[in-house]
Formats: sequence, structure tokens, C-alpha cells
Amino acid sequence: MVTATKTVDAAGTSLADSSRVPPGLRSAPDAVWRSQRDRFFMRESRGTTRTTTVAGLLVHGSMISILAHAGTPYWRVAALITLYLVFVVAHALIMQTSRATRTVEQAFIGMNLAAQLFIVGSAALTGGVHSPFLPGAVLPSIVSLLFFGPQGVARWVALGNGLLIVAMVLLPREIVGAPLPDTDYTIAILINLTWSLFLLHLMVGKLSQIASLSGASMACLREERISEAEMQLRRLQSVGAKVAHELKNPLASIKGLCQLVSRTPESERTQERLAVVSSEISRMETILNEYLSFSRPLEDLKPEALDLTALARDVMDVLAGRADQANVTLALEGDATPVQGDPRRLKEALINLVANAIEATPSGGVVKLRVRGSKAEITLEVTDTGRGIAPEDLERLGTSFFTTRPNGTGLGVVLAQGVITQHGGSLVYASTIGQGTTATITLPGATQPSPEPSARAAMVEARA
Repeated sequence: MVTATKTVDAAGTSLADSSRVPPGLRSAPDAVWRSQRDRFFMRESRGTTRTTTVAGLLVHGSMISILAHAGTPYWRVAALITLYLVFVVAHALIMQTSRATRTVEQAFIGMNLAAQLFIVGSAALTGGVHSPFLPGAVLPSIVSLLFFGPQGVARWVALGNGLLIVAMVLLPREIVGAPLPDTDYTIAILINLTWSLFLLHLMVGKLSQIASLSGASMACLREERISEAEMQLRRLQSVGAKVAHELKNPLASIKGLCQLVSRTPESERTQERLAVVSSEISRMETILNEYLSFSRPLEDLKPEALDLTALARDVMDVLAGRADQANVTLALEGDATPVQGDPRRLKEALINLVANAIEATPSGGVVKLRVRGSKAEITLEVTDTGRGIAPEDLERLGTSFFTTRPNGTGLGVVLAQGVITQHGGSLVYASTIGQGTTATITLPGATQPSPEPSARAAMVEARA
């Protein structure tokens, strides 16, 4: 058994995997920022939570001591301690949930709301507008603006924060209690302001690190896009030159035959020459159509939910006439198999593979399509009973204008590889001389999340 492998580069799309750019990135700068921000905060959350929890215990322990020293009623002090403990527990539960679900923005909104209720509630228990907690009441709005930027969610958070503060200000004196003595109030408000500035400094520092990481990711993404564009340009230049070369021969033949027909229109070979002209024109059309498909932009996929088995059946209907002419039987095996992809591009790729299998199969042979799948992975095999492909030829399969057929161009296989790679899948060939060839397409299941842009290899395997 001889095994050959070959890596085929192809530009990625929204369905292809990423090897160099972190998951979740898109080309838009705001999406890159949000992705980096969420990943960074998720990574830093444990260490930051420990730091702020320890510092917060010291700060609020000091505040409670000052309130007790100032003669604040014990029930108010007890209510303040209870409120702080509820806030700490709520914060821990939200963080635990966010680590499990990876929903950073929802977790931030929940923690921000809990902080608003705690700060405004603390101010309502310790003097209202005269409370040392009051300067920190606007802190959730500022932190929200830093986290989300000038987005609608930040404005809604600020509106909610403002309404809570207004409601607290309107509370009567008997509910909010008497203000603290001047000395105690001065010490308490200095501690609270220092704590608020510390939190702001921590937040700004984290966002500065995110800005640096986002800049690096944008540079990486830009380099990948440029590299992909250059690679595609080189391939198109190479293929374009070969297309021009391929078209020269049939054009020269057509020109010569037309000249002969014009000189001797009544010749008995006129019909034969016109048939050759028609054949050469069809060959040119095939070359141009395959080139146009190959040169089509790689980002034009329009993915949707589809049944791969039904798509394979449509392909068999399209190629039924060609199979009948070649006296080749087409067979399909497989139940309904959902997959996420562009039906037009996948059908185009599958038509190329099945058409190649029909042409490689002698009269009386069979071309069989078999679809298998699970939630994670879908497999479609195209098997023929043809002459097979030699290992040295299989090694070159997928190279533009390499073909084992006399009138082939090789662009059909390149097109199929590119389309399948765009969908995050792979194309593997296995062949046995004298027995036939199997082309195996593997695609992500319909329930799999769509990965991000980059290249994935298409493998070619020979079995001799």
C-alpha cells in the first residue's frame, strides 16, 4: 500500500477553520475588539476577582467600622453587611455562569446591575445624599461606558443607574437616616473615593492591554488576508496564462477548418470538419467555464441548512444523460443528512467530481454516491469502477491543468477542492489500479459552530 499526501492551500471563509487568528474574530475592527475583550476578561477574571474581593473586604470592613464608630444604628450596619454579602455571592455566581457559558457581555451587565443595587442601597442606608457611598454611585455607569464603548447598552445601563440614584435621593430622611459626623464622613468618603479610583485604574489598565492585543490581532488578520489575496492572485495569473495557452490550440484548429470549409464548401468532408469545430468550441467553453468558477471570489458563500443526500440526488439527475451515453449506472445510498453550506457551490463541486467519475468508468460500470453522517461530521463518497489512478498521478491531482483525461483541464478538481475547503471540510482521494477511485468529501455537521477564516488542507491518499 502506497500512501501519498498533498496539501492544497485555499483562502478561508466564514465556514473555514482558523489557525493563526484567535477564534471569534471578524474583519470588522469592532468585532475584533469585542472578541479580544471577552477572551481577555475571561482569562483574567479569576485573578482580578481575587484581587478586588480581598481589597473590597478591607475597604468595606473599614467603612463598617467607621459607621459603627459614628453611632450608626446596628440594624443599619447589619443591613449593610447583609447587602455586601449578597453582592459578593451574586458576583461569584455570575462569574461561575459566565465561565461555563462564555457569555461575557451578559455576565458584565448582571454584575453591573448587582453593583448598582449594592452601591445605591448602601447610600440609602447611610444618609442618602449625605452618604459617603454616594460618589461611587456613578461608578457602574463609567465602567459600563469603558467596557462597551458608546453603544446602546452603555446608555441603557447609565439610564438605569440614574433612575436608581434619583429614587434614592427622593427617599425621606427617616428611611435614609442621619448624616455622619464631619470627621467620620471625611474619612469614609476618602476611603470610598480611593476605592473608586482604584477600580477605574484597574479597568483602564485592562482595556489598555486589550487595545494592544487587538492591534496585534488586526495586524495578524490583515497579513492573513493579504497573504491569501497574493496567493489567489498568483494562482489566477498562473491559471490565466495556462488558459490562454490551452485556448490557442482549439482556436488554431477552428481557424484552419473554417478556412478549409470556406474554400471547399461542397466538399464531402465539410460536415466532418464542422463537427470538429463544434467539438473544439465545446472544449473552449468547458475551459472558460471552469476558469470562471475557479477565479470566482472565495468569500461569496451563502451558507444555509440543506440536505446533502437530496443535493447528491439532484447532481445525479443533472448527469443522468451523460451517464446513459457512457452506459454507466449511477447509484445513491444514504438517508437525509443535514449540513450547513452553500448549495450552489457544493452542487458545482459535486458535479465536477461525479462527472470525472463517469468519464473514468468504462461502459457497464457503476458510479456510486454514499452519504453518511453524524452531528459532528458528514461524509460523502463518490466511488467509480474505472481504471484507477497511478500513485504518481494521484500525487499531482488537484494541480491546475493536470489531468489524466485527453481533453481534460484539471480545473474541476481544483474547483471542488477549493469549495470543500471553504466549507471547512476536506477532500481525500483513494485509488486502486484496475479497480477504481473513491473521492471522499468530509464536511462539518450542521450542528457544528462555524469556524473563522483561514486555510485548511485537502488530503490526497493513494491505495495501490
